[in-house]
Amino acid sequence: MEPSPSVFLYSHWNDLGKEPTPEWVFELQQQFREDLTKFQAEFSGISEELNEIKVGIKAVNEVIKSSNELMASAKERLTSANELMASAREHWTSAHTSLASSNARIESASLEKQIALKKMNEIEKKIEETKAVRAETDQYWNDLINKEIEKRNKCLRHRSRQSSCSKLSAKRLSNNDEEHKQSKAKKRLKL
Repeated sequence: MEPSPSVFLYSHWNDLGKEPTPEWVFELQQQFREDLTKFQAEFSGISEELNEIKVGIKAVNEVIKSSNELMASAKERLTSANELMASAREHWTSAHTSLASSNARIESASLEKQIALKKMNEIEKKIEETKAVRAETDQYWNDLINKEIEKRNKCLRHRSRQSSCSKLSAKRLSNNDEEHKQSKAKKRLKL
C-alpha cells in the first residue's frame, strides 16, 4: 500500500524543516480537480449544443431562402394572372362572340390569383413564424451564453467558491434548457 500524498509531503517537508501541509489542502486540491473536470464536461456540452443550434439556424436560413424563392414564384404567377385577366377583359370588349371564352379566362385567372394570394399569404406567415422562432432562439442562447460567461468570470475571480459556482451553473443550465423546451413545445401546440 502506497502512502497517501499527505504522508509523503509531510515526511518530505519535515525533512526540509518546514511545516506539514494539512490534509484539507489536499482535499481542496482534489475537489478542485473534480470540479474542473465537471466544468470542462459542461462546457463541452454547451459547445455541442451551440453547434447544433448553428446547424438549426443554417437549416432555417435554407427554409427562408426556399420560401423567398416560392414567394417570388407566387408573385410572378400573380403578375401572370393579372395579365391574363387584362387580356381576357380586352377580348370581352372587342368581341361579343367570344364572350363565353373570355369569361372562362377571367374565372381561370381569378382562381390562379386566389391560389397565388393564398400561397403567398401562407408563405409570408411561415416566414414570419420562422423569423420569430429564430429571433427567440438566438436571443435565448445569446442570453444564456452571456450569463454563463459572466458566471464563469465570477467563478474564476473567486476560486474558493469554484465548486458551488459549477454546481449552480449546471443546475441553472439544465433548468433553462428545460424551460426553453417547454416554451417551444407550447408554441408548437398553438400553431
